Amino acid sequence: MLEIRKNSIISSLVFGLMVSSIYLVAQVYDFRVTFSEKDKVNNKYESLSFKFNLLLNEVEYFRNQLTIRKVATEKLGMRSPSLNDQIIIAKESSKK
Repeated sequence: MLEIRKNSIISSLVFGLMVSSIYLVAQVYDFRVTFSEKDKVNNKYESLSFKFNLLLNEVEYFRNQLTIRKVATEKLGMRSPSLNDQIIIAKESSKK
């Protein structure tokens, strides 16, 4: 009777150990998969953030260009030259 009880306790402990080991392996795998996905999302976020900042700089540049053009035309009275006012300068190629 004592031997059967001893064997059943050892068997249940070994079974518990196996179940907890499998659960631990599953947890580690899940952690690694989640960490990999998180890392991919962080890289994508950094890339998009960089592109967003580039676009903001580009928008700011064009906004400044529009502001300069508006001030030049409205306040300074500047205008684009007409075809009669344009002078075309061509560089002659020097072949020796």
